[in-house]
Amino acid sequence: MAAGQHESGITIDRLASRQARAAGAVIAASHADYPAFRQIFPDPIMRRRALLPFMTATARDAAAHGHGLVARDGDDVLGVALWMPPGTFPPSGLRKFRMTPALIRVAVVTRRAVGRLASVGSSLEKAHPPGPSWYLQAMSVHPRAQRRGVGTRLIEPAIALADEAGHACYLQTSDPANVDYYQRFGFELTQPAIATFDGGPSYIGMSRPPSRPS
Repeated sequence: MAAGQHESGITIDRLASRQARAAGAVIAASHADYPAFRQIFPDPIMRRRALLPFMTATARDAAAHGHGLVARDGDDVLGVALWMPPGTFPPSGLRKFRMTPALIRVAVVTRRAVGRLASVGSSLEKAHPPGPSWYLQAMSVHPRAQRRGVGTRLIEPAIALADEAGHACYLQTSDPANVDYYQRFGFELTQPAIATFDGGPSYIGMSRPPSRPS
């Protein structure tokens, strides 16, 4: 069995830049009904068209600067976790500038949503806790790979690296249904309501303290 491969046939690898579009497509598809994006992009058709370029650019940034992980079956990307190690989030001004082409593509679909997207991004950055932490920027698993332990295999390696370095882990979600899932990995609800724009989505912040071997 190849390194990183599981008996399920699904392999976990570091995300490469060449996989950014496939990773972005998985994230965009799984977030099509995400509470925050329903408010940012009320029209479902525009939402799907706008999310692909935005999530592709986000995945490309994580491949270049973060610790992105992909679950794949052969060449098919079935799961993605965009982990950002300490010092890589919030992104620098240059990295934000490199997102401009993606934002232009979003604006072509729906100009009004760009301001909402920027407002949400700014609010989430400000809510980021002080001190070094591994930030789970996004995680998605394709429906045909769900209930096969793929999410666990995308989360646990980064948690292990954080624990080894004595760093916390942190994430934000606008879907309360995700809270129980992440609590299984030791995340605790630390920010019950991160406000964004007026009438916009509220996010939940969750942190996981480092666990050291006894």
